Amino acid sequence: MQKSLSISELSKILETTNERDLFIVGHIYIENTIDRILEKRFNIPSKMLDDTRFFTSLKIDILAESGLIKGNVKKNVGLINSIRSRYAHKLEPNEQRIGNWIRELDYLGTMPKTNVNKKFEKYRKCVLKTYSALDKIKNR
Repeated sequence: MQKSLSISELSKILETTNERDLFIVGHIYIENTIDRILEKRFNIPSKMLDDTRFFTSLKIDILAESGLIKGNVKKNVGLINSIRSRYAHKLEPNEQRIGNWIRELDYLGTMPKTNVNKKFEKYRKCVLKTYSALDKIKNR
């Protein structure tokens, strides 16, 4: 099983100024952690999880229905997946829709200090908090 990244390591990765990279890579780390949870808790082989027919939304549903993720963690994972899908499948994603989804993200606790001048800072912070919450579930 792959070793988890520290929050500081992931934070450095998310420092990219390329929007498409930010949203796709942020999602990849979330989905990778979900895959590790599914491997550990349900003995689903990584070969199956890597199959393109095993959609992220199905993985989210399995974790939600089993009670492993709920509330704002589930909401954040779904929103991060929606944002990634827009950037993966659209040449020019609707910025207003992306902005609305980012506004809906939950900090999963107290609102951290953020650099208000840094574009997509809330997204970065929410990916870090969501990753951390999923990593805790994986390590239980």
